[in-house]
Amino acid sequence: MTRNIERDYLAINLRRARHARGLTQDDIATMSGVNRAYVSDLERGRRNIGIDCIGRIAAALDVSAASLLLPTEKSPTPGSDRPV
Repeated sequence: MTRNIERDYLAINLRRARHARGLTQDDIATMSGVNRAYVSDLERGRRNIGIDCIGRIAAALDVSAASLLLPTEKSPTPGSDRPV
């Protein structure tokens, strides 16, 4: 399977933003209108996401959609098994 570095950035940034706000995956799912399992899959870099859904999740986290997709200071290494 081909790695998708943008998915890894989303996974890391979503998890960090959620933890920083003290929210659970259930909270984000409810606030953004998506399934909790979907949020879990996003945080593990296992699902594609549409731009509208990125916007809803970003709004739930009170961050910009772009901030969820930007490289982080601990960017994943291409070919690694999981995001850092």
